[in-house]
Amino acid sequence: MDRVTVWDDRCSADHRALLAPGRPQDLDRSPDVLVVGGGAIGLAAAVFARRAGLGRVVLIERAPRLVPAASSGNGGAIAPDMHERTDTPQFVAFGRRSRQLYRELDDEWHHAIGTWPTRWLDIRPLESIAKETEKAKETDKAKETDKAKETGKVLNQDELRALEPDVRLPDGAAALMVEHQLGVDPVRLAAALAQRAGQVVTGVAMIGVSVRGGRVTTVHTTAGDLTPGALIVATGLVPPPWHQGVPQRWIKGHMLALAPGPWRLGSVLAGPYGGGTPLPGGGIVCGGTFDEGDTSSEVRPEVSDPMAKDLATLLPAAAEATITHRWCCFRPQVERRTPVVDRLPGVSNAWFAGGHFTTGIMMAPATGAALADWVGSGSAPEGVATFTLPQPPYPGLTL
Repeated sequence: MDRVTVWDDRCSADHRALLAPGRPQDLDRSPDVLVVGGGAIGLAAAVFARRAGLGRVVLIERAPRLVPAASSGNGGAIAPDMHERTDTPQFVAFGRRSRQLYRELDDEWHHAIGTWPTRWLDIRPLESIAKETEKAKETDKAKETDKAKETGKVLNQDELRALEPDVRLPDGAAALMVEHQLGVDPVRLAAALAQRAGQVVTGVAMIGVSVRGGRVTTVHTTAGDLTPGALIVATGLVPPPWHQGVPQRWIKGHMLALAPGPWRLGSVLAGPYGGGTPLPGGGIVCGGTFDEGDTSSEVRPEVSDPMAKDLATLLPAAAEATITHRWCCFRPQVERRTPVVDRLPGVSNAWFAGGHFTTGIMMAPATGAALADWVGSGSAPEGVATFTLPQPPYPGLTL
């Protein structure tokens, strides 16, 4: 990730210390569970491994600090109901499970995560909303009432003005209101997870593994060898040697933040016209883009700044808004955005979780809980049945 994010500037000194613990002198070299990767998914996996009573847990992150990439460069959305029209029922159910776990953890940890309730307005051409509503009625009449309840209410301009006086609908558009979602500061989230994740180590990378008898026996790292009982790899993309034959890539995206301005906005705005997420204090986060083919870590204002202009089509008062932050990050994609939560092929004691693309924050608690369940029981949880890697054998895979 390049440039400071709006979340970094909101980070306290205590949280910064939790995110960059470095390498301890008493590094546990034979943990019961070793987690590789210090993004939101890896941190959640470590937390839930400890909560499941799986023994000593060590997490290593190769960067100098935790959540160095997409896990801290996103908009902090926990909005599974917004995926009803674009993703599978299994994906949506998994996201809703994650949202519930966020609520439970935040309550148990005395609001250490700091989630807040959000309402989304999906602003799109009325014709497309009508077609999707009709399609849902035709294909799933038995669940029509449930779908309407989850999807929300369609608002016209008068209804929208009563809710959001400063928001305007483009001609021919309507707003689909989806309530009861959550928002989170991803850096604050990472600090809360890190505090409960076991022994957390930064600046240490996995460089290879040794396998014997169908088990990972040794993980080779830049800090020497570790011999875990179980290995969870949460590195975004599948690492060697298991990466062979897996279609995967990093996709760059830009984000930006706007200073508070002369508007009132209580809802997240989304859809093809543009959008933005209101922050506590009055600012707005916009993003992100999908910059296919751009492999540079450079922030490009010509890519990021049009998002502010698009927002102004919905929120005219933001037309002269001041951009306070621009940043970019790379999101992991495996097989068309489908996240992966699966045992690594050829070994019985190693798992991979990644490829969450833009939904790592949303899916982190459910992913961590599923991995802990799988490691502890030896059987795949029902909720991850569709989140599998391409089936082995992979061409040329040698362990």
